Amino acid sequence: MVEEQQKRVDEYTRRIVEEIDKSMRKMKGDAYRCAANCCDNETYSIKKIENCVKNCNNSLDQAQEYAREELERVQNRLQRCVMDCNDRIKDAAGPNPSQRDLEKYSEQFDKCVTKCVDHYCEILPNLEKTMKNVLSEKKYQ
Repeated sequence: MVEEQQKRVDEYTRRIVEEIDKSMRKMKGDAYRCAANCCDNETYSIKKIENCVKNCNNSLDQAQEYAREELERVQNRLQRCVMDCNDRIKDAAGPNPSQRDLEKYSEQFDKCVTKCVDHYCEILPNLEKTMKNVLSEKKYQ
């Protein structure tokens, strides 16, 4: 059951990463074209080209860092939820649970993890929308 939930998390996360990447492609293209223009300028010194390319990539780097931090934040929430499930089961099971108790607690753990994953999957569409709105702001353009 836990593997099934991990697959759901992976699939939902992959989808949001793909969608955020699509929303950043124009920004990526602009940064690459700008960097290419820096390199095309034969009058620039090596240092001036490096600074020019760095400036071209600045907004893109900031946007990618923002997206990475937001995804990491919600993934940390999911991890904390799963750890809380684990702690609850350990507390309930005590030091020497019987095999029957282990089976019962394993089922409870699976249900708890499923709730965590359900919540994670529910918040991703809103996170995606918020991230796209933030990324479309002028500071990233």
